[in-house]
Amino acid sequence: MKIEYYFSILSPFAYLGADRFTKIVSKYNLEVIEKPLDLVGEIFPNTGGLPVPKRHPARQKYRLVELTRISNKLGLPFNKQPKFFPPKDPHVAAKFLIASNKMGNKLHFGNECLKYLWSMDKDISDHTILQEICEKLNLNFEDMKKLALTDEINLEYQKNSKDAVDHDVFGSPSYVLNNEIFWGQDRLDYLEDVLKK
Repeated sequence: MKIEYYFSILSPFAYLGADRFTKIVSKYNLEVIEKPLDLVGEIFPNTGGLPVPKRHPARQKYRLVELTRISNKLGLPFNKQPKFFPPKDPHVAAKFLIASNKMGNKLHFGNECLKYLWSMDKDISDHTILQEICEKLNLNFEDMKKLALTDEINLEYQKNSKDAVDHDVFGSPSYVLNNEIFWGQDRLDYLEDVLKK
C-alpha cells in the first residue's frame, strides 16, 4: 500500500507524530511517498490558514499548551519555543530531504531534521547541522548538497505544495491513503484503523 506523507519540515506536530508514523509504516509495510511542502508560503495562503505570528493571541497561547500536553503524553523531549524557529532559510532542509529520498533514504532524514529542530535546538538551515545529520545516517553530504540545490529538486518541492492544495491538504502533517486524508498526528489512530481493515 502506498501512502502520501505531506508535511512541513518545520512542523512541531510532524515531529510529535514522526516516531509513531514510522512504526505504522514498518508494521503495515507501507510504501511512503514523502512530500515536504511550503506550509507558510504556499499552503496557508491557498487554503485559508495563517502563520503562527498572525493568529489571534488566544490561538497562539493554546497552541503552546497543546504542544506541551502532547509531548508530555508521548514522553518526547520537546522545546516548544526553539531558538531557531523559523530557521534562517525555511526551505533548505526540505530540499535536502527530497534529495535524501532520491538517494534511497526514506523517513529517517526528515525525522532527524524534526528532532534537531524541536528537541535539540539546532538550526536545520545550517549546512554544518545538515552535514551532521548526513553523517549520522551514513549519507554523503557533498553528494546530497549538490543534488539538493538543483533546479530539479526546487521544482519538486514547489510541486509538492501544488499537489497538496490540489488534493485538499491544508495542514501538516497530513497522511493520504487511497485519497482519504488524515490530518494531524492525533489522527494516526484513525489511519491505523483503516489499515487494519
